[in-house]
Amino acid sequence: MKVVPQAFYQHPKIEKVLMDGLSCVILKNVQQVDLQNQRYLASHALTLVLNGGLRIETPEGDLTIVHKNQLILLPKGLYLISDIIPESGSFEAVVFFFDEGITSEFLTNFESCILENSSKMLVLDYNQNLRLFTDTLIMLYRNKNQHQFTKPKLLELLHLISISTRGNEFIAILQQLKKRAKKNIKTFMSENFDKPLDVEDYAYLTGRSISTFRRDFKSKFGVSPKKWLIQRRLEKAAILLQKTNSSVTNIALETGYENTSHFIKVFQSKFGISPKKFQIKYRKYILI
Repeated sequence: MKVVPQAFYQHPKIEKVLMDGLSCVILKNVQQVDLQNQRYLASHALTLVLNGGLRIETPEGDLTIVHKNQLILLPKGLYLISDIIPESGSFEAVVFFFDEGITSEFLTNFESCILENSSKMLVLDYNQNLRLFTDTLIMLYRNKNQHQFTKPKLLELLHLISISTRGNEFIAILQQLKKRAKKNIKTFMSENFDKPLDVEDYAYLTGRSISTFRRDFKSKFGVSPKKWLIQRRLEKAAILLQKTNSSVTNIALETGYENTSHFIKVFQSKFGISPKKFQIKYRKYILI
């Protein structure tokens, strides 16, 4: 699973136009499908498809297809996202990531707006205002390294959407995102403990503040989230080392560790032996 926008910052073929922490504007142009399509969006995102399409599925199984010249709002969270690449050409998109600080500042200008049956994944048309904004932004800031303009340009984008034909719906969705419904901690953590996420991410995904999440978690599991995550991830790693021929790097990734060196250190601290030696030792035991 990739955590974005952080993973995009390291990608050599993805251009960073503006960037400030977890808020950014990136240009994506790819000609091959990325098979690792599970994503965790660490910020809300607006993805504008310029060529090709997008296939987006939520953990609940809701499916959305985004076509050329459409813009979709993706709230922070887990998704299965696949680029749809045309037969002759490439997938092209502009992605605007904006953190919760930008959302909060933007929403101070609006009264509470409640709409029934509004989808959190809102698909918008690429209207003339948005087209002019995007073309100008890329022309002015591409290859200029003027990242101090990230926040004001993203606020301008949110404003332009708010005055569009579906602006009220857009505002209502952003307001709803600040009032997330709580999810069952036991169920969610059991299904997602092996994702490369921090405690803060799990708190958000279960609809809680960090302090509330820690309190609720300890009342359910009897230990802190960090200790529980380490235990469950290492338990799964030990099983994979025993039953598969996967490399240590792949097993680290499958159990929520993006840094293999850190995984090896934590595993050795728990079991008193490196993952590779553990794997070899268990195979010898099986052969005997």
